[in-house]
Amino acid sequence: MLEKLVIATANKHKLKEIESIFKGSVIKEILSMPSDIGEIIEDGNTFIENSLIKAKTVYNHTKLPSLADDSGLCVNALGGKPGIYSARYGGESLGYKEKMQMLLDELKDKKDTTAYFITSAVCVLDDNYYIAVEGRVNGKIIENPRGFEGFGYDPIFQPDGYNITYAEMSLEEKNSMSHRALAMNKMKNILSCIYNY
Repeated sequence: MLEKLVIATANKHKLKEIESIFKGSVIKEILSMPSDIGEIIEDGNTFIENSLIKAKTVYNHTKLPSLADDSGLCVNALGGKPGIYSARYGGESLGYKEKMQMLLDELKDKKDTTAYFITSAVCVLDDNYYIAVEGRVNGKIIENPRGFEGFGYDPIFQPDGYNITYAEMSLEEKNSMSHRALAMNKMKNILSCIYNY
């Protein structure tokens, strides 16, 4: 049993998703990131690097196993943008409604609307050991935002094999197939192998 796991995020929606995925696992208690850590500068060049930066920062502060993820939307016709800059796309002062509109404007004359969401998750267990996993869901960008669930770019992303966007899915449905769910379920399985004794 893993007594405590700190989730390295200040995003309440993300924390809720992760708590839901890890419910009933080998983790006894999930903690949110201490507020005195402040903003963590994600200056890595990949999703994995950014996840590792966040997880190590929180681990060094708490000395408790720490889990971080970095996720992003990658649009093929835009060369993978917004990618690792998904949260800062168009500037940090823009809200997601404006970010989505900016993305849709950039895609206006493009025929290819294929995209994928990716999550890289890193769990730092101690000073010498961490686990890294990824989850990816392919789909497409739709022209008109739909749905009110989720957060971020969810209203314009329709996963392959579905007629609804992430934002039209219940939390349970999204957690059964999303990029974050795929990565976190991989992490949950690895942690179960390590701590299930």
